[in-house]
Amino acid sequence: MMMLKNNHQHKSVDIPINQEPKTFEQHRREMLTGLQHRHKGRKRPRLANTPHTDTWSDVIDNWVDSSWRSWDDEMHRLRRGMFALLPLDIFGLRSSYPDPFDLMNQMEDEIEEIRNRVGMSKVPGVGALNDFLKDAYEVGEDGKLYFKVHFDTKGFTPDDIKVDSTEHRLTVHAKKVSESDSSKSSREFCRMIELPQTIDHNQLKCRLTEDGVLMLEAPVKAPDYESITFTDNRRLGIHPKSADQIQSVPASKALAVKGW
Repeated sequence: MMMLKNNHQHKSVDIPINQEPKTFEQHRREMLTGLQHRHKGRKRPRLANTPHTDTWSDVIDNWVDSSWRSWDDEMHRLRRGMFALLPLDIFGLRSSYPDPFDLMNQMEDEIEEIRNRVGMSKVPGVGALNDFLKDAYEVGEDGKLYFKVHFDTKGFTPDDIKVDSTEHRLTVHAKKVSESDSSKSSREFCRMIELPQTIDHNQLKCRLTEDGVLMLEAPVKAPDYESITFTDNRRLGIHPKSADQIQSVPASKALAVKGW
């Protein structure tokens, strides 16, 4: 169950993490198999509150078939696009900050100090470390459109990881404690991503696979576009209702996500 709390001026929600008894690859195979069985040869009426077209089942069939044919490339693309958690000690931070916004400000200050010290204006900022995440929208297990992001959290258990979200951002914080007979040490890691307004924030869910992939997803709300298709390389193709609506859609509703 999600837990609400107030953190300075930011209301945040703790998102529980469920342990998956399968690997990331096994989860992917089961999702594609389920979609294949559910949609193969079916025709479904269009629903008013979903992005489905009259031939949405055919679109899913083609996407699933293409994913199977390019399985190795698909898995490589997905793993390459995972967020890596950043160790806080590389920024000179030794403990958690109660507010993730304070934490990211501290990290940005440290990077700015490095820029000034070495005289390099091209040292990337926190927001530029992974630039814009692409392909964050994908079909879910129920055949509807979802926002999906993955984090590489290999070596961590659900008890080591804390995930919380505010209206616009999600933070993943992990702490690993190592103990021996004579000493005890710990390292902390963190990553923040920007959440689009197009998703249902109340339906954010987290799952951790056996091989250390933290999967986060949320359904996309009733869209401001006519239909969704997929290109030959399985990328989403968005078809707005009209040219005028393309101009009127605010940047906050664009299908893009940025991470820190």
